[in-house]
Amino acid sequence: MKILEDTINSYLDAEYKIKRLLSDAQKLMENINVYILTADEIQKYHTLFQAMKGLEDAYSSIVDLSRKVLMEGYLQKNERDRYELCGQELTSGSSVDVWREDPDMKDGGYYVSSRIEHRGGDYYCVDMPYIKLDGLKARFRTLP
Repeated sequence: MKILEDTINSYLDAEYKIKRLLSDAQKLMENINVYILTADEIQKYHTLFQAMKGLEDAYSSIVDLSRKVLMEGYLQKNERDRYELCGQELTSGSSVDVWREDPDMKDGGYYVSSRIEHRGGDYYCVDMPYIKLDGLKARFRTLP
């Protein structure tokens, strides 16, 4: 869909500017003595800090848009009682996109970016902790 691709491209074009803003804000945070600021300057400093937190989230999402699919398949438990995808073992903290079934969607579902963690003797998907991992469609993408 053209409007989706155009919007993604606009966000990707903004990536460098956001990265520069974050760098400038980080330098400010590291090099300012807040104890010598006036009340109005403190308010502006706090507003910049809040904006920086929002930009960090936005930047992370924009970077995520440019990640490419490396491999796709189905999660299976291996002989070490860990899940693997296309022969690559997953451990706690492993990033993976997992398939969420949705019959209302054109392709019958969509991928959710998540990570794998361990609890109570087994692994689970953080963003869909209720889903059974064995046999679940999943994919790896390039790192940000």
